Amino acid sequence: MTTLESPAPAPTGRPALRPPRVVASRGAPRVRRENTLPAVAVAEALGADVIAVDVRRTADDVAVLLHDATLGRMWGDGRRVSDVSWCDVARLGNGLDRIPRLDAVLERLEGCSATLLVGLADPADAEVAVRTVQGVAGTAVVAWRGSTAAMRAVRALLPEADVWMPWDALEPPTAAHLTALRPSTLDLDVAFLTPATVRAAHALGLCVAVWTVDDPEPTRWATRLGADLLLTEDVATVHAVLAAAERDGWDVPRREPTEPEVAGRAQALAHRIAHEVIAFTREHRISTDAGDAAARVVDVDRSIEQHVRGRVRAAFPEHGFTGEEYGVAPGDKHRWYLDPVDGSTNLANGVPWTSTSLCLTRSGRPVVGVVADPWRGEVLEARRGRGATERDRVLRLDDAPRALAGAVVGTELDGHRPWPGFTAFVAALAARSCSVRVTGSGTLTIAQVAAGRGIGACTPAFDPVDHGAAVLLVHEAGGLVLTLDGPVSEFPPVGAPFLVAHPGAADELHEVWSAALRGSES
Repeated sequence: MTTLESPAPAPTGRPALRPPRVVASRGAPRVRRENTLPAVAVAEALGADVIAVDVRRTADDVAVLLHDATLGRMWGDGRRVSDVSWCDVARLGNGLDRIPRLDAVLERLEGCSATLLVGLADPADAEVAVRTVQGVAGTAVVAWRGSTAAMRAVRALLPEADVWMPWDALEPPTAAHLTALRPSTLDLDVAFLTPATVRAAHALGLCVAVWTVDDPEPTRWATRLGADLLLTEDVATVHAVLAAAERDGWDVPRREPTEPEVAGRAQALAHRIAHEVIAFTREHRISTDAGDAAARVVDVDRSIEQHVRGRVRAAFPEHGFTGEEYGVAPGDKHRWYLDPVDGSTNLANGVPWTSTSLCLTRSGRPVVGVVADPWRGEVLEARRGRGATERDRVLRLDDAPRALAGAVVGTELDGHRPWPGFTAFVAALAARSCSVRVTGSGTLTIAQVAAGRGIGACTPAFDPVDHGAAVLLVHEAGGLVLTLDGPVSEFPPVGAPFLVAHPGAADELHEVWSAALRGSES
């Protein structure tokens, strides 16, 4: 079985960069329905080097093209395809827009120069797909991608198979990672593409395949980094971008965008991402009745972070990114900070008080921040110098004096323990008839002050991942952000305790808070 070419130097006289091979993801889903024979035919006509399809098995072990485990999203039938016979599957759709068998696709690609890339999620699906490929006499070149478990099944059944290894980490691969699968290609989401990963993969003799790349800037960026294959749902656009870059050069000078230009695009993107995260979190509610809820929260955390990283990378490929789950990715002067689920213990226990925090900085200064509250469906957002809003409501705190008596102050624990001075702080506020709430999401606790819900809030240690967006919200709403030394105009120092407060109560609340902290040191 033929494998994909390994990275090689460009021929003499050509640009230093070799254009990557273009992989048509699910055929041509922007032209015809995904994973159908028409979609495969269009991808071939558009000149895709590789045509990627997804394969599942029916109840009677027929390999068919389908991405999801169920027939619902694409075909309006909520059943799992593995519970439905091929005869019933074949009745769905109309004309050529039907679910095809894998063997029909192999026959369609007979004599075609494009490689067929078979995507698999489940080892049982892999066994059926491998038997199907083995049963078709032809010359079609086949490669395999999917989950690690499915690729292990393929490798066991086809010792010489061209296997792509999934990679979902920012750390570069090592030789030890390759032992079980012996892959030809490292298969990764654009969210995990870094120069170090490309260098390490090439040093190990691997190609690097990146998904999903549909727009011009990430296409150019991934190519400059050395990606060998680009998986795309828009073959025509990616081909056009690559052709233009080959003609005009890869390093065409371009004007650096101004902060307002970046901020405007970033705020619009962050707003859309926040609503996507709200929908995802609601759809993936954690049941506390069965299984390991904490493990499922980790899955939600990672899924959200991977999605957000990918969305940001597609729009701003050169920006840096720091997330709670996957860590630090390199970039330019811009850096995004993400906490995908702040309040994970609440989520694991069915307490509807969690949030997602996304913040963009430029040279360390906050520029854009959003805090998404999935349970109220609210997105609190702020842009430096442009104020803070929630839907159409401008968030603005007045300067009128506020008494602590009858007010509410939020705080969070230091892990699972009270922070030093916590008891004294609560006692001092209680003496003033002011109540303290520990709600379990520091991001949301701080952001609520910007929305006028509560007179102040404090946490034991600032981290831009957790608190960057909420701090910007407070600033832009007219609130005060204070450390022990007094107000700060941007972020508090990383690791420092900090307080946010309504302007009319900031002096008294800071006095109570700082006295409690300093008293704990004596």
